[in-house]
Amino acid sequence: MGHFSPGVLLLVCAATADAAPKHDPCACSPAKPGFFRRDVLSGDWGGLRDDLHDDGITVAATYAAEVFAAPGLPRDAVMAGLAVLAIDADLATLLHDGLGTVHVSGLAIHGDGLSAELMDVYGVSGNVAPADARLFEAWIEQPIERFTLRAGLLSADQEFVLARHSAALLNATFGIISLFSADILGPVYPVATPGASARFESDAVTVRAALYDGDQRNDHGIPTAVGDHAFAIGEVELAQTFKLGAWHHSVHGSGYYAIASRQLERYLGAFARVSASPDQAVRLYIDTGIRIGPGPLRPKDFASVGIAFARAGVGAQTVVEATYQLQAGWLTVQPDLQLLLLRERTAGIAGVRVTVAL
Repeated sequence: MGHFSPGVLLLVCAATADAAPKHDPCACSPAKPGFFRRDVLSGDWGGLRDDLHDDGITVAATYAAEVFAAPGLPRDAVMAGLAVLAIDADLATLLHDGLGTVHVSGLAIHGDGLSAELMDVYGVSGNVAPADARLFEAWIEQPIERFTLRAGLLSADQEFVLARHSAALLNATFGIISLFSADILGPVYPVATPGASARFESDAVTVRAALYDGDQRNDHGIPTAVGDHAFAIGEVELAQTFKLGAWHHSVHGSGYYAIASRQLERYLGAFARVSASPDQAVRLYIDTGIRIGPGPLRPKDFASVGIAFARAGVGAQTVVEATYQLQAGWLTVQPDLQLLLLRERTAGIAGVRVTVAL
């Protein structure tokens, strides 16, 4: 992976392990890190699921179906779906104390989105991607005291540029920001590339850094070659509130970001992110929003509102989203409203996602 100078990788300072929570019950998609539903439709498989878990093997399967519509477009509505199968093996339980974890996940994607017709830089839905059945991530992770090393097929949006309190929103930009995905292209969902990441954790600070294959040569997610270019990213987190980070791609240039994400009150959290990538397709990006829940009456539900602004070569774009996530056991139903403000027009978007934890 030549043509890369490590000196350009900037590690700066920001919020701690807020970045990729192991279990995040408000995450709206199985494609987002931390997505977790305790109740599952298929139960415990006659005790087999619990036995596997006791032996160190966790199997999670999820399907999310969605419908979105935007009045005035040629199509009245579009439908899409995402199935995810993930297997985690705790090697400390399976083999020997002190060993780490193996993770493998696969995707089955179908349907269409609206962004190709709307010509927005955001992505109305973070689940929409080209139809395929593919391998997603496959890695092994090993803790060494305060350090954790991970290597294999990795996707940067599972570890970096994340704000925990944006996880309930459906628009793709409230996962991995549109400036990142538009300017770098990947590795982000649904593509992972060969790479390695490292994490250092102390009581107040977490430092993350990663180096990936900067190309995306694969067949159904399985790499067919290692590219000639590299992509590096790093961030430092402080006080579970602030992050500063930077990335560099040996072809697509550099970018910088700052994030704040904080639980303000018992039922209220907020986030804000700003990012810049000079001379790229999207040069400036800002988003902010709040997440409400879980509340005393519906202890598993979340509501969220977010707004994002991007300054791109095609002109400034703004999106506003409001959503409500209703959880009932293994079923999550999430109605969603978005308002997209482009230079040429304004589009109203309505949709719903139904997610089943299998």
